[in-house]
Amino acid sequence: MELRHLRYFVAVAEELNFSRAAERLHMAQPPLSAAIRQLEQELGAELLLRTTREVRLTEAGATFLEGARRTLAELDRAPSDAQRAAAGDLGSLRVGFSWNARFETLPAIGRAFRLSHPDVSLLTEEMWNARMLPALRSGVIDAAVSLCPEVTGKFSYVRVRSEPVIALLAQSHPLAGRDAIELHALSEEGFLLFPRELAPRLYDFMASFCRHAGFEPRIRGESFHSGWELQILADVDVLALAPASVAFDLPEGVASVALAEPADQLDTAIVWRKDDPSPANRAFRSAAERAVGEHLLEAR
Repeated sequence: MELRHLRYFVAVAEELNFSRAAERLHMAQPPLSAAIRQLEQELGAELLLRTTREVRLTEAGATFLEGARRTLAELDRAPSDAQRAAAGDLGSLRVGFSWNARFETLPAIGRAFRLSHPDVSLLTEEMWNARMLPALRSGVIDAAVSLCPEVTGKFSYVRVRSEPVIALLAQSHPLAGRDAIELHALSEEGFLLFPRELAPRLYDFMASFCRHAGFEPRIRGESFHSGWELQILADVDVLALAPASVAFDLPEGVASVALAEPADQLDTAIVWRKDDPSPANRAFRSAAERAVGEHLLEAR
């Protein structure tokens, strides 16, 4: 079956007149009639009832007309879809993200990306940093919004946000009502941290932060992330360090307190494979620049 035969049939079915259909197609009537007969022979079904007075669709013809229109519409749309996909305006993007990005960073990027690329589907999955590079490498995700990202030579990244570290305390803690505290004031406390095997750079950053304040942190056995997810942080004498954006949605019974001393900022970056030419991925990074309001650093 040839595509031109579909176009011929649709013209005849819509005009219900071979002469008008031929004029519409800019061709003579005899070859048009011959093409329709050939199409009916290939299908083994009569599509049109012809009399000296009229041309009517058979039931088979009406059914075939619906399919022919869909096929031709898809064909006509294919070049435009290909161009839009090449420009990053169509398709899907799979994004892994660190736990902290859910509070402010990822929703802001998602809203900006939706406004500029409404026909690109974002499929997101929260994951630990240790999983992100393998997931990127295998193609499970296309990009990662990562806190303290783990990056090797096969990947590029751009920083999209820097934010200070805050202390999270149970509201019953004596220091919970302060506007700001010195980190050293917490030196005798036990800290909840993210497991090092799941977020190595983040763990090392927090531990180094305490050392610069003059003490070695005493690490408690519980996981801060698990306590947060299970909503049990307020039930223990909780003490944790976290990025400031976490304060946007604290669990009940937990307070955030600023730290008085200046410290290195916690970076959130978008990471992607260096060999990924995806225009949708580039568009996602551009949306992040607009959403977060900071200039993206050059890819390293």
